[in-house]
Amino acid sequence: MKDVLTALRPLRFLVMLCLCAVMLFSSVAPAFAVPAKNEPNPEANQAAKEYEQESRDAIATDHPPNLGETQAKTKGGGINEVQGKAGLDEMKRPSNAAGTPSVEKDVKNIIEKVQEKFGG
Repeated sequence: MKDVLTALRPLRFLVMLCLCAVMLFSSVAPAFAVPAKNEPNPEANQAAKEYEQESRDAIATDHPPNLGETQAKTKGGGINEVQGKAGLDEMKRPSNAAGTPSVEKDVKNIIEKVQEKFGG
């Protein structure tokens, strides 16, 4: 029995090496799945840099921001003090989603189609 285990030792080593390689490449593969052509637009990069600079300035102060400073960030029509106006146009709101069907209508349509198909 010991002779068989001794003979299989290189095979066990090879199997473990292959499993480690599979685990390594499976954890790295999702990073390669993202296409490089979908880079953010220059406006988004500029907004990110401005936000980063504001954050660095906030960290550099001796005191945390008080209520007045926090509310001043939302005075210009921002959504909140963190996000500001970033992504305001892309955000789905009732004011800009007038032409899109509601979820309730979509669900009703699907239920009607199922009932028509199965005669219920």
